[in-house]
Amino acid sequence: MKIWAKLMKGDKLLKSIINDSALVASPSNFMRDLQEICYTMDVSTPVSLPTHYKHFLKFNRIKYIPRDFVEEVDFTALILELVVDKK
Repeated sequence: MKIWAKLMKGDKLLKSIINDSALVASPSNFMRDLQEICYTMDVSTPVSLPTHYKHFLKFNRIKYIPRDFVEEVDFTALILELVVDKK
């Protein structure tokens, strides 16, 4: 599963990474990828519920806002998008 993660402050892109893992899409693997992404970007991990994962599967995109984090953050959104390889 390849996920493009973007940290946004308003309309400005602060950080961007692509996390490429060989894990199969599942709720536990999604959480593992989310934790790895947040560790790499040096931000706290947001509270992620099963509905977040369902939304990600349905729309290939999820947006975490500051209220989804336990700690205070200095950005307006953490956006995760599924990268689909066209072969």
